[in-house]
Amino acid sequence: KEYIQQEVLAKFAEKTCSFIRENKDGPFFVYLPLPSPHSPIVPSDRFKGKSGLNLHGDFCMESDWVVGEVLKTLDELDIADNTLVGFTADNGTSPKAGIGYMATKGHHSSWIYRGMKGTNWEGGHRVPFIVRWPKGVKAGTVSGELACTTDFMATCAEIVGTELASDAGEDS
Repeated sequence: KEYIQQEVLAKFAEKTCSFIRENKDGPFFVYLPLPSPHSPIVPSDRFKGKSGLNLHGDFCMESDWVVGEVLKTLDELDIADNTLVGFTADNGTSPKAGIGYMATKGHHSSWIYRGMKGTNWEGGHRVPFIVRWPKGVKAGTVSGELACTTDFMATCAEIVGTELASDAGEDS
């Protein structure tokens, strides 16, 4: 079947949830790098117009839906308590998102920070890093520590009791 950009998020959700169902009885690892809400900004027809902002807002809503489907699958399989889920992004909002337009509607993608993806300001680099792991992290916990995705490898190794080789994850 031909690659159709607007169908990618739904297909990722379907395949990821299927993989989780097939592997629910043992340890598993899922890396789900979403192509959204990056450019090209291409929400599916199901999400177009849903945000009340613009296509970028719709695409963000579709991204949230994908994450929700994964979390719902973990809950339905009764494995959520002992499953670590990390959610983050690589940079701030794309300049193609219509940041100025969204601001006129009261939405500020970079919150209180200046900048966007591709800029040196904090709004271009400060991104969410959300963890759901009911058995390991109390809901509502907030850390004031500086964190980076490079920290994730050593953190996960420590959680599962594995010592990394001296040449593995040197920056972690």
